[in-house]
Amino acid sequence: MLETQLYFNFKDLFRAPRLAFGRRTLVILEALLASYVIQLILTYVALLAEGNSFGSIWNDFHLLPALFSCPASGIGKFFVGLGRISSLILVILGMTAVAKITIKEFKGNLFYSSKDGWRWAFNNWFPVFFGPISIAIIITFFVILAAFMGWLAQWPVLDILIYGLLFAIFLPTALFLVFSCLALLSGMIMSPSIVACAEEDTMGSMFGAYTLLWNQPVRMITYLAITLATAFIGYHLLYLFILLAYKFIHLVFGQDVLMGNAYLAIRQVGLDLFSDFNFLPSYFEVPNRLTISSGSAVYIAPSATQAISGVLVAFATLIAILSIPAYAISTLATGFATSFIVLTKHKDDQDLIKRRDADERAEEESAKEAEEAQSDPPEEEAKKE
Repeated sequence: MLETQLYFNFKDLFRAPRLAFGRRTLVILEALLASYVIQLILTYVALLAEGNSFGSIWNDFHLLPALFSCPASGIGKFFVGLGRISSLILVILGMTAVAKITIKEFKGNLFYSSKDGWRWAFNNWFPVFFGPISIAIIITFFVILAAFMGWLAQWPVLDILIYGLLFAIFLPTALFLVFSCLALLSGMIMSPSIVACAEEDTMGSMFGAYTLLWNQPVRMITYLAITLATAFIGYHLLYLFILLAYKFIHLVFGQDVLMGNAYLAIRQVGLDLFSDFNFLPSYFEVPNRLTISSGSAVYIAPSATQAISGVLVAFATLIAILSIPAYAISTLATGFATSFIVLTKHKDDQDLIKRRDADERAEEESAKEAEEAQSDPPEEEAKKE
C-alpha cells in the first residue's frame, strides 16, 4: 500500500476540501438523511401527543420536519429533545467514520469503504462520547464540591478554616476547572479523530483532549481556524454550483416549446410535499399559479405521471440540498482528523500513519499463522519420516 506523504504542517489541512468528496460526503449525507427521517417521525409524534390531528399536521408541515420551530409542551418537548440528540449522535458517529476513512486512506488503504467506516464507528462509539462526558463529569464534581465548601464557609470559624486556609488550594483548582472547560471543548471537537486515528479508549480520549490543548494550543487553534475556513468556503462553492445547475435545468426545461406548464406542475408537486421549505434556494420556489392572457390565475393540476415525477424530483432535490452541509461537515471531519495526525507528530513525535492499527496487526497475525501452517509438515509425512 502506498502511504500518503504529509508535510506535517498547516499545508496538509488544505487537502481536506478535496478529500471530503466521495465516500466521506456520502457518510455524512447518510447521517443527515437518517436525521431527517428521525426528526420527521418525531415531529409528528410530538404534535400528535399534544392533541393535533394527523391531517392538520400534514397541512402545516407535510414532509418538512420542524422540530426546531414547531410548538411543543409537555411530552412533546421530550420528543423534540430526543430528535435533536439523535441527530447530533448520528452526525458525530458520521464524523468518526470519516476520520477512520481518512487515516486508512493516508495509510494507503484506498478500498476502505463508507460501510467499513460506519461499522467501525458503531463498534467504537463509547469512547467517542464518554471521553468528553468524563471531562464534563470532572467539572461537575469540582463545581458541586466548591458549592458545598462555599455553603460551609458561611458559618463563623469555618470561613477561616475552609475559605481562608484553603484558598491557596481553591485558586489552582479554579484554574484547572477553567482549563478543563477548554479541554471539554477540545474533546467535543477532536474526540472522533482521537478515537478513530489513535484507536484510544475512553481514558485516552479524555487525556488526549487535555494533552492536545496543553502541548499544542497555538497549532491547534490555528489548524481549527483553517479547517473552519475551508469548510465555510467549500459550503458556499458547492451551494453556488448546485444553484447554477438548477438554474440551467430551469432555463432548458422551463421553456414553453419544451416542457412549459408541465415543468411548473412538476415543481409545484415538490413544493406541496415540503410545504414551506425555507432552506431550499429561491430557484426552487415557483408561483402556485400561472397568469394567462386575460389576467386571471389558473392552477396547474399535475397529471399522474407529473405527480410521480414531482415526487422523484423533490426527493432528489432534498438529497442535493443536504449534500451541501454534508460536504461542509465532511470537510470539518477530514480536517480535524488531519489536524490530529499532524499535532500528534509534533506532540509525541509519533507518526500515526506508520503505526500499525488493530486491523493491520490482525492481518499480520493471520498471515503469520498461515505461513506457520504451511511450513509445518502434515502429520502423515511426519510419521513416515
